Parts: sequence; structure tokens; C-alpha cells
Amino acid sequence: MPDFDADAGTWNQLADAAASGDLMLEAGAAARCAQRCSDLIEQLEALQGKALRLNKVEGLGTLPSGIALAEKFGRKASGGDYPLDRALVDHIVVIDRMRDVFLAIESRYAAAEESNTSAATAVESQIN
Repeated sequence: MPDFDADAGTWNQLADAAASGDLMLEAGAAARCAQRCSDLIEQLEALQGKALRLNKVEGLGTLPSGIALAEKFGRKASGGDYPLDRALVDHIVVIDRMRDVFLAIESRYAAAEESNTSAATAVESQIN
């Protein structure tokens, strides 16, 4: 089973680094990364809906082995040991944290640009 708590902790550290200005990307890259994260979250959420229908497996017959196999496959989708529905939730949580990091980086760029524009405007008004 993947260690999503460790992944989340790593992205939390990166979020702190982005907030302090220690983590930077090329201007615009962070916004594109955040958008890709949003797109991926949307795709994973669509898969969640489909995964819920996978817990009832049919077509493996009425023999005890077929019934047992159908139940085992159903638990892989939901209700078993780290099933698909739980894995999708964990992935969404981590990707959401990733998106937050990219948005924080982009926000710092926007704030710096606004500050620079204000400073340039103030200097220009003093020159004229």
C-alpha cells in the first residue's frame, strides 16, 4: 500500500517553501501545473463514480468458486484491503495538495507583479 501520508507531508513542506518564496517555477508554469492537477482531479472523480459500480461482479457462475471469485473482485473495488475507491480518494487528496502548492507559487508571482507595477507607477508619477 502506498504511503500517502508521506506524500502529503512532502507536499505540505513544499507548500511552506512556496509560501516563503523558497520554491519557484518559471512564470506561468505553476498556473499550468495547477490546471493539470484540476483536470486530473476531475478525471479521478469521474472514475470514482465508475468504481462504485464495480463492487458487484457478475458472470462468474453459481459454483462456490465463481461466487468466491466474484466477491473477491468486488472487494478490490470497494470494501477490501485498500480497494480502488480508497486509492482514488488518496490520489485526489495528494493531487489537491499539489495544486495548492502550484497556486501558491503563482500567487506569489501575481503579488510580485502587482508590487512591481505599483512601484513603477509611483516612480513614474514622481518623474512627471
